Formats: sequence, structure tokens, C-alpha cells
Amino acid sequence: SATFTGVVPGTHNITLINSLDPTCISAPATVVVNAVPGAPAAPTASVTVQPTCAVPTGTIVVSAPTGAGFEYSIDGGAFQASATFTNVAPGDHDIAVRNTAEPTCVSALTTVTVNAVPTAPAAPTASVTVQPTCAVPTGTIVVSAPTGAGFEYSIDGGAFQASATFTNVAPGDHDITVRTTADPSCVSAPTTVTVNAVPTPPAAPTADVTV
Repeated sequence: SATFTGVVPGTHNITLINSLDPTCISAPATVVVNAVPGAPAAPTASVTVQPTCAVPTGTIVVSAPTGAGFEYSIDGGAFQASATFTNVAPGDHDIAVRNTAEPTCVSALTTVTVNAVPTAPAAPTASVTVQPTCAVPTGTIVVSAPTGAGFEYSIDGGAFQASATFTNVAPGDHDITVRTTADPSCVSAPTTVTVNAVPTPPAAPTADVTV
């Protein structure tokens, strides 16, 4: 056979003999088998977008190695040219990179963690601390829980505010919601609080002179 298989990398001399006269041997031809190509280093990857209450998935980006000579895979899936993975579910994910010139050269894995989806606050505990009077026809609503620097509050779908107190609130039913400042998309279910109607003054008295 004129074919040699399983040849290790390096320089090899090939000679030819005449089968009719085995003493007739050619001069050698030198052939070089290339070194085994190296697999890429384990990729450098990070989560550039973490899940929110509004978008419950993350984005992973490979920052090295990059370029036209590489392809990327997540969790053993199909390789792709893009170094970005979107719509990634929360949890641990294994990222691999391979050479496009030699697809069998696959890197070691790099594990990247996408955070769990944040939890929206519980519906707030709120009450009317000041009811309307004939002198002041509005009330005051105060949220007693949750409170602190990590929360903001809204009444009837309006703009959120840092204060847990709403003043000058008209009589009627009002929906109070709370959100986290770290993830403004995490908004609680509403709590409905009722401000009483303005009390009615007595009718004008009936009076006459008896003496």
C-alpha cells in the first residue's frame, strides 16, 4: 500500500523499493506530519444581563477567545458563531469554545451562573391614619410594611415615591403598590385602602324666641 495511517506528528522519510529487486531502494522523500492542534483555552464568560421580574432570563457573553476562528456552545448544544447567548434560564451553564478550522478541538468548560428571577414584594400593609374632617376634607394613608430604603410606593398607579406616606388623599378606595428599588419591574399586588367620605355638617338649627 502506498498509504501509511496512524502516523505520529513529526518528520518522516518515505522510500520506495522495486519489488522485483528489493535491493533497488529509492532516495528518501521527507514528509512532515503537523503537530496535534491545541484546543482553545477555557473561555472567559460572564452574565451581562441578569433576570428581572419583567424579563425572567439572562444574557451570557464570551469575552475571550473571540474572533472569526472560534465558535461557542452552551450546555453541550450546537456551536454558534456569536459569542452571545440570550434568553438564558436561571442556573449554572457550561460554556465551551472550539476552533472552526478544527472542530474537534474543544476547550474545557467554563461555568457561569444566571441569577434566580427576583421576587416581587408582598402586597403592602397600609391604613388610613387620618380620615377627612369638615375642616380638612382629605385623608392620609401610611404603608407600614414593607418599609426601608429598598422600596418605593405608588397610589392608584401613579409615580412611585420613596415616602411610605400619602397625604391629601381624596375620599374613596385607593390601590397602594410597592416595588423594589433594585429591580423596579418587581411590583407587588395592590392593597386597597378606603378613605372615608367627608362628614356632613348638621342642618341649620331650628330656633325661635320663647320669651
